[in-house]
Amino acid sequence: RVDDAVSTVAYGTNTAFVNGASVAGEYAYDANGNLTKDLNKGITDIQYNVLNLPSTVSFSDGSTITYTYGADGTKLRTVHKIGSTTTTTDYCGNVIYENGTQKLLLTEEGYINLTGTQQYHYYLKDHQGNNRVVINQSGTVEETNHYYPFGGVFGTTGNTQPYKYNGKELDTKKGLNWYDYGADIMMLRWEGLRRMTRWRRNIIR
Repeated sequence: RVDDAVSTVAYGTNTAFVNGASVAGEYAYDANGNLTKDLNKGITDIQYNVLNLPSTVSFSDGSTITYTYGADGTKLRTVHKIGSTTTTTDYCGNVIYENGTQKLLLTEEGYINLTGTQQYHYYLKDHQGNNRVVINQSGTVEETNHYYPFGGVFGTTGNTQPYKYNGKELDTKKGLNWYDYGADIMMLRWEGLRRMTRWRRNIIR
């Protein structure tokens, strides 16, 4: 059980812990140490595949997030069913599709948006590889990020793209706040041991 007596946050744009429940047993784990319940986020069940990677996250209001992976554990698809809205994201190499339409082309330096007016966008990184600033091809600042030690975002201006701490994708839909390698930025922990050991060779890939 985790309780937070702080009712307001210091920065209006940060990712903060939400005290969504005040009961015993707010969290549950399976035999492998994987998180299976987080009532503070309204998560009632998390299913895992044979690689100990999350396959389905279910919420108390009926919303779900499902994941599809390749045999090596590479994420290929995410489907967010939040209320009446379904968003399908496909990861095809360095091209990101959303609902069947090309959205982003990822590059070593940043990305190109593939919807609307196509533009190059560049990351300015710190010594840890965290994306601190996003600028467009004209040099205009579009996004700035500041981070807590475990990847929590605060003092952000703009939110043009999801790749943040260590360059990893941050999923904030439905208040999930998970990085792509399984780090929960609110609880300062990995959601399961397998997620941590899987990235032992290169934590930022």
